[in-house]
Amino acid sequence: MSMVGRNDPCPCGSGLKFKRCCLNKNEVAKSYLRLERDSGLAKLIRFSGREEFKEAHEIAIHLFWGDWLLQEGNEDLKRVMEGEQVNLAYDSWFAYDLDRGDGRTLLDLFLEREVDKLTSGERNFLEGMRGSHLRLYEILDVKTDQGFELRDLWDDQRLYVRERAATRYLVQWELIVARVGPSGDGEVVFENLPYVFPATDKDDLLKGLRKAHRLFTKEFGNQSMAEFFKRMAPVFHQLWLEHVALPPRPKIITSDGEPLIFAKVLFDLLDREAAIRSLADCEDIVDHGDGSYGWLEPGKEFDRSLGTIVLEERRVVLETTSQKRAEQGRDFLQTLLGAAVNFKAISYEDVRQAMKRAPKSEDKKPTEIPPEGLI
Repeated sequence: MSMVGRNDPCPCGSGLKFKRCCLNKNEVAKSYLRLERDSGLAKLIRFSGREEFKEAHEIAIHLFWGDWLLQEGNEDLKRVMEGEQVNLAYDSWFAYDLDRGDGRTLLDLFLEREVDKLTSGERNFLEGMRGSHLRLYEILDVKTDQGFELRDLWDDQRLYVRERAATRYLVQWELIVARVGPSGDGEVVFENLPYVFPATDKDDLLKGLRKAHRLFTKEFGNQSMAEFFKRMAPVFHQLWLEHVALPPRPKIITSDGEPLIFAKVLFDLLDREAAIRSLADCEDIVDHGDGSYGWLEPGKEFDRSLGTIVLEERRVVLETTSQKRAEQGRDFLQTLLGAAVNFKAISYEDVRQAMKRAPKSEDKKPTEIPPEGLI
C-alpha cells in the first residue's frame, strides 16, 4: 500500500485533501499534554525500580560510571552522583537504550505489561520515545526564550529545538549531548539535556566517537546508527566526567619535579643534647635560633631548602614537601642523629586536604589610605 501524500484525496472518501482531513486527526491521536509526559515518565521510572530489576541495575550502574566507582571518599564525585540531571540521564538510558539481552529495552517491556494502565497521552509520549538516543550537537544560534538552532556533529544535519530555560545559560558554539524528540504539539524538544561541553572539546569528542564507531562496526556489523548511539550513553557520561564535571586537577610539583605533598617525618627524641650537637656539626643544617633548623642542599649559586627540622619536647619533626624528600630526610636524620632519636612514622597530606584544614581568615575592611611605600 502506497503512502498517502498531504495533497492527495483523503482515503476516508470525504472529498477533501488528506492534509485538510484525516492527517490532522492522526496528528491529534499522537498528541499528549506536558502533565501526561511527566506522569508517563514517572510510571516508567517506578516500573524500573522494581525488585526484579535490581541485578540489572547493579550491572548497569557499573557500566555507566566505570572506574569512577572505585574513588571512595571523593566528595566531588559524590556531589555529581547525587545530581538530579545525572540521575535522570541514567534512568533514561536504563529505560530507553539499554539492551536487556533479547534486543528489547525496559521501555518495550513496560509498554507490553503496563499499556492498559496508561492514558492515551502517556502511551503516545512513551511510544514516541522508542528509538530515541543521545546525540552530540553544536549550538549554531540561540533564540532567547524560544529555542536553539543545532547541528548534529555526526551527520551535519541541522534542526531547531524549542526550549526556553536553557537559552538563558547556553551560548553559541557550545557542545551539548542531548536526547530530542517530538513534543505533544509536533515540535522538536529536548527530552533531557544532561551534558554540556566547551567548544574547544569538539575535535577530541568527534575523534573519540569515530574510534568508538569503528569498534562498534567490527563487533556488531551493520547495525543502525541509532543502535550505536544507544550504546554511547555511558561513553558520553564518562567523557563529561573527565572533561567537565571532574577534570584532573593541575599537578603542583617541587623544584626537583616531584608532586607537591606536605610530609612530616616523626622521631622520638631520646637525647636532646646529643641531637643538638649533631645538628650543629653538620654543614647542611642551619640553626634558625628558635629550636628549628633548615635542611639545605648545596648548589652552585645558592643553597636550596629541602625541609625544616623542629626539636619539640619529646619529638623531632622534619617537615618537607614531597614523598621523595621525606624518605631521604628519614634516612639522613637516622644517620646523622643516630641513637639520639628513634624513627616513628611519616605522615602525608595533599594540598587540598591542607587547604580544608587551614583556618579561614577573617574578612578585613580595606584601609582607605594605602600604607606608606605602596603609593
